[in-house]
Amino acid sequence: MKAIECATKAGEMVWKGWVESVEDQPNGNKVVRIRGNNAEAILEVPRELAVEAQLTPQSVVETISVPRPGGIPLICDLNVLNRAEPLPADLIDPDFTDTRHRHLHIRTPQLRAAAMFRHFLQKYVREFLDGLGFYHVHTPILTEASCVCSGDVFAFPYYNKKIANLIQSPWMYADALVAGVERVYALNPSFRREREATNIHLVEIWQLQVDLAWASNEDVMMLEETLLKHLAREFLEKHQDLYSLAGLSSTHLADLLKPYERITYDESLDRLNALGHELPYGSDYSKEQSDALSATFAAPYFITNYPQELKNFWFPSYEASGKRLTPSNDLFAHTGHGEIIGGGARVHNAQELSENLDYFGHDQEEFDWFLETRRYGCPPHAGFSTGFDRLAALIMGVDHILKATLFPRLPNGTIRP
Repeated sequence: MKAIECATKAGEMVWKGWVESVEDQPNGNKVVRIRGNNAEAILEVPRELAVEAQLTPQSVVETISVPRPGGIPLICDLNVLNRAEPLPADLIDPDFTDTRHRHLHIRTPQLRAAAMFRHFLQKYVREFLDGLGFYHVHTPILTEASCVCSGDVFAFPYYNKKIANLIQSPWMYADALVAGVERVYALNPSFRREREATNIHLVEIWQLQVDLAWASNEDVMMLEETLLKHLAREFLEKHQDLYSLAGLSSTHLADLLKPYERITYDESLDRLNALGHELPYGSDYSKEQSDALSATFAAPYFITNYPQELKNFWFPSYEASGKRLTPSNDLFAHTGHGEIIGGGARVHNAQELSENLDYFGHDQEEFDWFLETRRYGCPPHAGFSTGFDRLAALIMGVDHILKATLFPRLPNGTIRP
């Protein structure tokens, strides 16, 4: 496309990027907003070039523009590298539940910001743990023994007529490494055949698993709270631009810096009963009950000392007031994001681990390798895990996990894109 004569070439600028919007002007010119290199420019296209270019939103262009006193820069040269067809999705007011067009929605400011939030969130998590002497490890995705977390497993035929599972959590492998490395963390994809689609559930998640030797439930609670507050401070101080890009406020981060109250499982039942949500002892919270309880707090909060039947086989147990309790914790958001972090002490005695497997009805042979980690010298240790996607939603301050995930996999949904 030919250039037009400009009054001056002084200070000319080259812009390459996507046309975000096109607006008509009374004089026949057009004003375009162009995005490229994580920056935006508002430029005016002379009528002659505008007619020839036939600009459409999301077209890829290369421009040369010059500044004008008292006005927006004027484009002197315009080259359309790829003219976009009419879009099948609304990028101005997107429907983020529409996974069919997710590959186009990722061009919106909201999801572009989400990609950047996730980048920095991982960066600050790793810096925090690295600074405490943890080592980042890679753990398997395929496993024989399910870790028995929430949701069913995805199973498929493996070699020699065996069945393999997609891992639900990296915790067993990170746990095994404690005897050799002492302080480890893994950030892996995990897969859970969830039954319900809610604002906090996905089928494919990224999960952060942290395990450390010589630690107790109390130690990991302190670590969980310190980590979450560290993340809040980093984003509050360094990333107001991301909140602006996503059209979000960062005011919620101040709540994450408050003290985190601790209540026991028994105390949580008392609170729920007072709210009109009767929950029998030994039952898990429904989402409605969890949200009702969370609304009574002004900051994230811990629930501790769960009964043995509510936890899994890797937690030790102890007797208290005629009940079998566990040195465990869940850190809940006060904002309706559900459980953000779950952790506690781990069984390090082979006999107790074997008894726990029987208690929960698991096949001892399936977990024989894990029992061996206890038989041959296992230190007392503890750990925690957090769903990275749910953590991102909390830090961003969005009300749905879809707004913090780039290519979500949903319960009962299609795999698209």
